[in-house]
Amino acid sequence: MIKSILVATDGSDHAKKALTLASDMAAKYGARLVLVHILLVNARSETLRSLATRSGLPKRLRELLGTYEADFQMEVAAAGGAIGFITVPPPRDLVAAIGQQVMERAEKIAAKAGVKKISSVTVEGDPAEVILELAAKHKADMIVMGSRGLSNFKGILLGSTSHKVSSQAECTCVTVK
Repeated sequence: MIKSILVATDGSDHAKKALTLASDMAAKYGARLVLVHILLVNARSETLRSLATRSGLPKRLRELLGTYEADFQMEVAAAGGAIGFITVPPPRDLVAAIGQQVMERAEKIAAKAGVKKISSVTVEGDPAEVILELAAKHKADMIVMGSRGLSNFKGILLGSTSHKVSSQAECTCVTVK
């Protein structure tokens, strides 16, 4: 019997499909749904802009979302340096606010599907390690996640999070395309 389902969400299309499946299963079996979001501390600005609901952000964070990369590049140039093509790490408070929005949307989807017991966890860390640790902590009978997240290129180079989780998890893993 399925009593606890952990679903990882980063707001990507695959994660949304995984969330829909996990929510349907949790509602059907009366299982607890544990929603997990790992803060997108290495996300590119375009990714964050695509995930953010601008109207839901305070004015300061809306402005920061549009300018933090350019501001960083100007500071480096003013100091006499050059950065080339690197990803500028987003400010932590911006990432946390967008993560909160991702989780609020996920909670609404789960509730709309009829899930009665929903827990939400937002943390920072290596996605595969965090998912595995939380699955053990919450005694998940199943982990549901998207086959691809927001960082496709990194996954090709280092191995995907879904592959790491499915190969190391002690419970059933479902990977959604």
